[in-house]
Amino acid sequence: MKPFGTRATRAGSFALTLVGFAILTAAPNYPARSSSLPDFSSLPEITDAPAFSHDAKGLENQYQPFLDTLAAAKPAEFHRALAVFALPNPAGWFAKYFVKDQVEQLVRQNASELNGYEQALLRSMAAVPPGTRFRVRCKLPHADPTMRISPRPDAIQPSAAIPVEQFVTEFDSTPKMKNGRFSLVVNYVYVDGAFRYVGKGAHPFWSAPDEPPTKSMPDASQKK
Repeated sequence: MKPFGTRATRAGSFALTLVGFAILTAAPNYPARSSSLPDFSSLPEITDAPAFSHDAKGLENQYQPFLDTLAAAKPAEFHRALAVFALPNPAGWFAKYFVKDQVEQLVRQNASELNGYEQALLRSMAAVPPGTRFRVRCKLPHADPTMRISPRPDAIQPSAAIPVEQFVTEFDSTPKMKNGRFSLVVNYVYVDGAFRYVGKGAHPFWSAPDEPPTKSMPDASQKK
């Protein structure tokens, strides 16, 4: 069985893709994810989390504990707060939609994807001073018919339709500052009262095209 490949870092068929994802080589101001922190797959399942409404507002509320603990510079706490985006019982969930011999590899890559998403958020937020608070806004994307990205030619095909939902997820520093705003198109599935991360860009991670990282474009609204 072929490996599923590396997740492409782009938003695909949408004009609003990755805004302000700059200063990736600068020394991070926010605490980087410590290598001593456990992978999301090894964290105990969160059983006391509230149910989030199945809409954009619910998704915003789901991000809030992560943003609160990030502003307080508490790595272990913001790491755990982001764990609410992990699939509960991922093996059982993938078994509903994919053939049995694909499940183990999907579970491994799913855990890697969420770890990568955490790193991407931290790198982007490192462009502002430590302790800066962020607001999040989530909205449905608007497809651009002139820009289309096809899934990977050898993409794994689910055996049943998966209700993947896409939202433009915008982060904005308060107070507003240069390089303090960025946004991504993110794929989620809604499982057990919460949105679960399954990759960013035009396609979920199991069918995303393999492409080398591209240089980030600054947010045009911040240019003088």
